[in-house]
Parts: sequence; structure tokens; C-alpha cells
Amino acid sequence: MSKKGVFCLVCAIVLRVTALAVPLDTVAIDQLAKLQQEEKRPVLVIIGTEWCKYCSAMEASLKKKELTKILHDQYYFVKIDGEERKALKFNDRMFYYRPTGASTGVHDLAAYFATDEKGSLSFPTVCILNGKNEIVFRYNGFLKRGELYKLLINFLPPK
Repeated sequence: MSKKGVFCLVCAIVLRVTALAVPLDTVAIDQLAKLQQEEKRPVLVIIGTEWCKYCSAMEASLKKKELTKILHDQYYFVKIDGEERKALKFNDRMFYYRPTGASTGVHDLAAYFATDEKGSLSFPTVCILNGKNEIVFRYNGFLKRGELYKLLINFLPPK
């Protein structure tokens, strides 16, 4: 194959991969109150960590076209790092990082969203908030792309 042919093949592959990886618009948690005043929307909150492979896989699922379109058009999307070290404000309340060991810890906001009824904290956790930023759904664990799609559709407000 000629150099020109190889170049064209590489370009085609790069363009195809780029088209599949749709960027996700995320919202800072401290901006939700202002955004909800402008336009009420449900909020998808994903709580995870950088080391969590299931968190990364679920985030990759969200970048698929059908999910990205719903998130962009009808939701606010917030990602929270369970080990974030800076203070965060949500619903007029400050949340802080709490060390749990020599170089480990958890953010209070991650614990607020991701702690289940039994008191267990796990990643990833998916929460849906209503237009008043109240938790209306929480799921601790990995959700497949089809499950995420159904979840997002089910929590859309009626038209």
C-alpha cells in the first residue's frame, strides 16, 4: 500500500473514532442553583474516583451518542471525585475532604450522595436530582449503557 493510501486509512480511522467519542458537558456542583433558576432540569450526578475502573467504564458509556444527546438537551450533568480535596458548596452548605488515613480520604459531598441506606459508601454511584436539587434516585454500582439510557428516560419530566 502506498504512503498516500496508508495516510488516508489512518485519517479515516481517526475521524471515525473521534466521531464516536462525543464530549460530555459537565456542570460544577456549585453552579446548579443558578442553572436551576434559569431552567429547571433533572440532574445526573456520577460519583467516582480516578482509580475506579467501573467508574471509567460507566463514564465511557455516557459518551455514546444516544446518552450524550439526552444529557446535553435535557439534564445537567455533574461528576464528583470521591477523593476531591477542595471544599465544595451544594444547596447553601459547604462540604469538605476528610482524611481517612495517611494518604487517603473521602469528600463529604461524595459521602452525602454515595452512602447507601446501610451506611456503605461505594463507587460508582449514580444519583438523579430533581429541579430542586433533591435526590430522587440513588444506585450504588455499575450501570450498563442500556440501563443508564432507561434511567435517564424514566426521570425526564412529562411534557
